[in-house]
Amino acid sequence: MPPDKRKLMHRRTIESYGYLRDDGLWDIEATMQDIKPYDVNREFDGTLVPEGSPFHDITVCLTLDDTFLIKEVSVSMDSFPFPSCGGAAPSFEALKGTRIKAGWSRWIKQTFSGKVGCTHVLELLPVVATTAFQTMWQPLGKKYPQHVPATLTKLVNSCHGWSEDGPMVRKLVEEQVLHLPSKESQ
Repeated sequence: MPPDKRKLMHRRTIESYGYLRDDGLWDIEATMQDIKPYDVNREFDGTLVPEGSPFHDITVCLTLDDTFLIKEVSVSMDSFPFPSCGGAAPSFEALKGTRIKAGWSRWIKQTFSGKVGCTHVLELLPVVATTAFQTMWQPLGKKYPQHVPATLTKLVNSCHGWSEDGPMVRKLVEEQVLHLPSKESQ
């Protein structure tokens, strides 16, 4: 329960969307806005960011094929605090040709750490990855039903909801969608 009195000092919104394109590719987009409820004077040049205007306004859009291969990358930085921030956007073109899969978020942090990247874009990329999965899972399961059991097996023990002892996995085993190795053979 929050204290009785508090004053909003900062609002960050992150929204993400997944789209199926007419050409069969997928656009996965995430936007972050940081907004202050008061005027902010930018230190580097004294310009004013008026109350309620974005201090950060950053959008990432990745275009993927059905295998989560990144075909196109777009990073737009419409508002940022320092004059050089926008210079990080072209670095993310290096994502083109990579595939969202296990270990991808770790690779991103290593590849785009330090002065080559942008902290805020790095925060959006895992959002894009999970949005891609949520967007594409059901349509791809219908399109490629033969891949569903192997994909589900990779999810087992990836989080509490996918615990091998949990109700979801038990249900899938009972329905013979999943076949887990016996505990004796492990």
